[in-house]
Amino acid sequence: MKKLIQLLLVLGLGIIHVQAQAQQGKIKGQLTDSTSRDAMPAATVVLLNAKDSSVATTTMTDNKGNFELTNIADGAYRLYVSFLGYKPINKSLQINQDHKEISLGNIPMILKGVNLNAVEILDEKPPIVVKKDTLEFNADAFKTRENAMVEDLLKKLPGVTVDKDGAITAQGETVTRVLVDGKPFFGNDPKLATKNLPANIIDKVQLIDRKSDQAQFTQIDDGQTEKTINITIKKDKKKGLFGRATAGYGTDDRYGVSLSLNRFRENQQMSLLGGGNNVNNMGYTQQDAMSFSSAGGGRGGGRGGGRGMQQIMGGGNNSGITRNWNTGLNFNQDFSKNLIVNGSYFFNDTKNNTEQKTAKQTFSTDKQGNATTNYDNTNSTSQTDNSNNRFSARVEYTIDSFHSLIFSPTYSLTNGNNYSVTENLSLNTNKDTLNRGLTYNDGQGNNENYGGSLLFRKRFRKAGRTLSLNFNYNNSDNDQENYVKSSINYVSADSIVNFNQRNQINTNSRNEGVNVTYTEPLGRDRFLEANYGITKYNSTSTKYTYDYDDAKGQYNIMNDSLSNSFTNSTLNQQTGFAIRTNKLKYDYSIGLNVLFNSLDNNTYSFLKGKDSLITQNTVNFSPQASFNYTFSKNKRLRINYNGNTQQPSVQQLAPVPDNSNPLYIQLGNPDLKPSFTNNLSVNYNSFNNITFRGMFARLNGGYTVNKIINSTTLDPETGRQTVKPVNVNGNYNISGMVHNSIPLSKTPGQNLNTGTSVSYNKDVIVSNGINSNTNSLQLSQSANVSYMYKELFDISLGGSINFNATNYSQASAGASDTRYLDYNINTDFNVNLPLGFLIGSDITCTMNRGRQPGYNLTSTMWNANVSKYVFPKKQGMIKIQGFDLLRQYISVSRTVADNYIQDVQSNVLQQYFMVSFTYFLNKFGGNSGKGERGNRMMGFPPGGGRGGMRPRGF
Repeated sequence: MKKLIQLLLVLGLGIIHVQAQAQQGKIKGQLTDSTSRDAMPAATVVLLNAKDSSVATTTMTDNKGNFELTNIADGAYRLYVSFLGYKPINKSLQINQDHKEISLGNIPMILKGVNLNAVEILDEKPPIVVKKDTLEFNADAFKTRENAMVEDLLKKLPGVTVDKDGAITAQGETVTRVLVDGKPFFGNDPKLATKNLPANIIDKVQLIDRKSDQAQFTQIDDGQTEKTINITIKKDKKKGLFGRATAGYGTDDRYGVSLSLNRFRENQQMSLLGGGNNVNNMGYTQQDAMSFSSAGGGRGGGRGGGRGMQQIMGGGNNSGITRNWNTGLNFNQDFSKNLIVNGSYFFNDTKNNTEQKTAKQTFSTDKQGNATTNYDNTNSTSQTDNSNNRFSARVEYTIDSFHSLIFSPTYSLTNGNNYSVTENLSLNTNKDTLNRGLTYNDGQGNNENYGGSLLFRKRFRKAGRTLSLNFNYNNSDNDQENYVKSSINYVSADSIVNFNQRNQINTNSRNEGVNVTYTEPLGRDRFLEANYGITKYNSTSTKYTYDYDDAKGQYNIMNDSLSNSFTNSTLNQQTGFAIRTNKLKYDYSIGLNVLFNSLDNNTYSFLKGKDSLITQNTVNFSPQASFNYTFSKNKRLRINYNGNTQQPSVQQLAPVPDNSNPLYIQLGNPDLKPSFTNNLSVNYNSFNNITFRGMFARLNGGYTVNKIINSTTLDPETGRQTVKPVNVNGNYNISGMVHNSIPLSKTPGQNLNTGTSVSYNKDVIVSNGINSNTNSLQLSQSANVSYMYKELFDISLGGSINFNATNYSQASAGASDTRYLDYNINTDFNVNLPLGFLIGSDITCTMNRGRQPGYNLTSTMWNANVSKYVFPKKQGMIKIQGFDLLRQYISVSRTVADNYIQDVQSNVLQQYFMVSFTYFLNKFGGNSGKGERGNRMMGFPPGGGRGGMRPRGF
């Protein structure tokens, strides 16, 4: 049935497309110089829709100056022709039944004169402009539906994809920052900009490989780049009040409300956001969430080490049932040319209820060196509640033409609670029972982070001579109280082990540092950079564990073996130089840094009643190099190499056991050394701004010295594992990606995007004291196509296939090689109907194969909606939507790590229906009106559930 539906859909689209092409018209002509009569090759020819100046199609003249525009629907148009140094041509045309083919013959172009009184009436923009490190899209060239958001516009751009959670990928790389007119919008969360700003106010969308503030100033590449999107606002939209408000209610008490209100002025931007729902619609990136363990994880903490490769299907990051409330304020102000201030505050409160079934295979060896495999099956429920306040700001002050300051403070406060119940059953290689048990965890805590940076920059009168000083400070305080109650029955020993404990953990981490950079010109096109940096890291951690006194009913018996006080002090110094050379078509830099690391660890053991001190001194050499070559305006090659040091965390260093999971004991290691990673990347970009065809390729490689992984010791008699972070060598990874964007027509926004990626990892694992290797290969192929027919409908269709293979060496505890596949097919469409009605639907089908029994599942999620505009200017919308119409939505994930494979199935939001109302506010320059474009209307995406907390204590 599914194949029949897909076949009918493809055939239907093909028939419509063929019929449309058979009825469409053609325009042709030839461009020549008005004086010399010479042909004008490579001139830009754009056909614009007369009613809204959006781009209908575009082309470029050939070597003889000829051009031809085909597949043109009936309607009124404007032909716009441009060539550098010549006056543009603007001509009105009409395609109808009587004029299907228009031949314009010879069109003379006139050189621009020097008459200062002459006025250029038109300022037409090409759909796409390629600059040195920026790909710029003219937003009006990409049609979207009424009341669309920036997220909907991005989906139309060649080489850009947006997933269901709102994560953006551009040219195969994850977008980590979205700027508005070059300024931050709610800090570094891209979703808050793309999901809350309307598309009709956007002038340009720029894809940028953004360098650090330091590199932008010195023009010497430091290897710190991030894929960034900058959206610029139209001039006539920079003064106005706009936004939207939505409220909805549905079956099973599902609800959702949201508000987005923006007030823009020429030199000021203010945005207010707010909302809440219990349908898993986060709408933002969750940050600084608390994690709980008896060792004190802090934010996202724990003692993770080694490699974990995860594949998710179905629910993905929306596993469980989530309720959230949030609000935020963003402010941008240009007080003068010399002072620019940006600040944002965001608050969110999130509750999540999760139920999971887990199957885990752990590979090891026994004392005789024989291969063993343990099977752990668990069922767990958990309730978490995290509330987070975060503030960030950026102040740019230009003292004069030679001096400037950038101050960037940050603050975050998180309060969290967690309650979980886990039931486990462990089997040995022969599937005999090793243990079974029940564990309760109950924790609460808070985490406060504050810090910032101050960058001072000075230019000297001699061009190329600069001095910059960057001061950094960060402080983190984490306080937790955790209760752990467990009862484990060890079958082979015929014993039951019970414990009931309270853990009080207090952790403080602080670092302060300064970096000094000086650049000096060594000629017309060569520069020298010298740098020195020093950073001081200090961390303290105290843990007190108390056993439960049954007689007194209190946690008052101190457990000396699980309590300690730990202090770490690290001094990191770095010095080096780099030489940069700039040529017409290429530039390169080469340099060397030397890193000196001095570490002191002091641990006080309550059990031994004494201190133990560990001192380490290490030296690392970090060469760095970059090479950029511009083949042409549209083709560029970038090669970059750098090395960086990663300090071990407080939890990894503290030599105190974490027994929050009594079958998975985590130890610390005060002997850990910092790891050092060498990275090499090669990027090639090619984009034709006339045909809209692009190709983006990337090759990455990395090698880590003293990589921190978890060494595992497995007791085959009891099934208990003990892990400890250690340093190992021999890990490396290689990955490659090719992304193609192929236009389906000359109308912008109708593209076929394909992506091919491959990665290979070699990892060292340590199991029961034996070192071995794992070799992992991942292959992925994806494709998606979008099509829009006039104003009637738009449709997109996509799919992907992922292959994963892991090979374990003979000594790696008898682990069998694994191979599994994931398939994904998705489609969505929207149709405009008369009288302001709209219908839309999306279907996602995900299949897993090659998993453990019970986890080879297929998830099909089908959502649909019907909407109706109300009010004379379409300021309102009523929407009815249904989620998971087939009741086949599930969530399964697989993790392949150093010595284990784990499959997890989680609960998800079940079928619901919702009715919502949205009001659109668009007032610019004192006038109100409807948006100029739009796409999928406002509603609540798939998600789910109410939060809720269990009472604390046992």
